[in-house]
Amino acid sequence: MAPTSYDPNSPDEQPVALPEAPLVRLSPNAVLQPPRTRRGTGPGMIVILPPSSAVKPSARAEKPLDPEPVLKCAEEGFAVVGVTPSSEGWSISESISKGVDALLGLKELDTKDKFTVTVYNPESLPDVLTAIAKDTRIACLVVYGPAPHSSRVPVMAHLPSSVEKVKGTATLSVFTYESASPYFVLPHADDYVPPFASLAHSRNVPFWRKHLGGPYFDIEAIWEEHTYFEFETRSVAHTMGTMVAEPYVNHVTTMTGGIGRKNLTNFYRDHFIFANPADTRLETVSRTIGADRVVDEFIFHCTHDRVIDWLLPAVPPTGKELAIPMLGVINVRGDRLYHEHIWWDQGTAMIQAGIMPSVVPFPLEGGKQMLRLPVAGVECAKLLVDETDGKSNEMFGWGLQA
Repeated sequence: MAPTSYDPNSPDEQPVALPEAPLVRLSPNAVLQPPRTRRGTGPGMIVILPPSSAVKPSARAEKPLDPEPVLKCAEEGFAVVGVTPSSEGWSISESISKGVDALLGLKELDTKDKFTVTVYNPESLPDVLTAIAKDTRIACLVVYGPAPHSSRVPVMAHLPSSVEKVKGTATLSVFTYESASPYFVLPHADDYVPPFASLAHSRNVPFWRKHLGGPYFDIEAIWEEHTYFEFETRSVAHTMGTMVAEPYVNHVTTMTGGIGRKNLTNFYRDHFIFANPADTRLETVSRTIGADRVVDEFIFHCTHDRVIDWLLPAVPPTGKELAIPMLGVINVRGDRLYHEHIWWDQGTAMIQAGIMPSVVPFPLEGGKQMLRLPVAGVECAKLLVDETDGKSNEMFGWGLQA
C-alpha cells in the first residue's frame, strides 16, 4: 500500500544519487565533460563557445534553470569538449582534431568513428569549416549565426533575424528566430530568449542523433517511470531521481509547482505526492512522442476528499468525484525529465467540485437577467474519451436565460 504521508526514514525516501561526471580541464581554454546521464555513456561533441567579451551578460535577477551548452549537451547524453577562443590554449583551427582526440581517450565514449561540432560563436565559423574539411571524423555541424555557404558535412543553422536569410537545401537545414543576436540560446546572455533557445535545442537533438547514431532513449518509459513514483509508490526521492539536476514543474492553470531541485522537492513532498486522494488515477487519452518531449492528453480522476493544493488551492474538500481533462507537455533531457507543463480548464474543475455556479446575474452588478456560463462539467471529459458520448455546440443556445 502506498504511503499517505512523508517518512524521511523510509527506504523509499533515501536520496537518489545524481549522475556524477567531473569536468576535466584539457587546456587553458578547453574542457571535457563526460555524459551526465544515468546511462553514463554517449557519442562525442565539440562546442565552440563565444568569449565573455562578445556577450553582454544578463541583467536578470533570477538565473535561468537552463544550463550552459556544455552541461546541457552532457545531460542529453553526449561527451562534450567545450572550447572558448583565447590567446592561451588551443586555437580554433586545432581544437577540432585535439577535441576529437581527447574524446577518443574517454572511456565513456561509445561511438568512436563520428563526432559533431556545434558553433555558438559565429566569429569562429570560418576556422571551424576549414578544420572540418580536413577531418573526416566530423559527421555534422550546428551553427548559431550566419549559415555557411558550403560545408563538407550536413549543417543545421539557427539564424537570428539580423543576418541574411538563406534557403535550405538537402544538406542545409535553416531556421530563423526573431532575435537580433545569435546569443539568444545562451542563458547567461542579455539576449537570451527562453522559447527560442528551447525550440532550437529541440531541433538539434534529432539532427545530432541522426548523424551520430544516438544517443537514443525510451522517453515514454522515462515518463511512465516518473508517474509511477508519483502516483503508485508515492516516493519523493524516487520521483526526483528521474529528473535532471535542476528541473521544474509548472501547473499553468494554478501557477503551482516548483522551480529548481530544492523548491520542486519541497512541492512534491508538501503539496503534491501526498496531497492527492487515495483513489487518484490517470486515464490516458492520447500520447505523442517526439525527440525530447512527451505530450499527453489524459483525464485526472479523483474524489475531492481533501484539499488538493495544486488543483484547487485552499478549497476545502467537497466529496465530489472529479474527472478533469488535462494536457501535459513533458520535456525529457537525455534519460531524465527537465520539466512538466500541465494545463487544464479550471472552470470544469470548479463546476465538478460544486464551487462555481452554472448561472450568474447579468450584468454582474445588479443584473436582472441570468447568464448561463459557457463551462461544462464531467461532460467534457466524456466527450474527450469518446467522441460519440455527448453533443457538440450545445453551449450556442445557453447565454441569457429567459
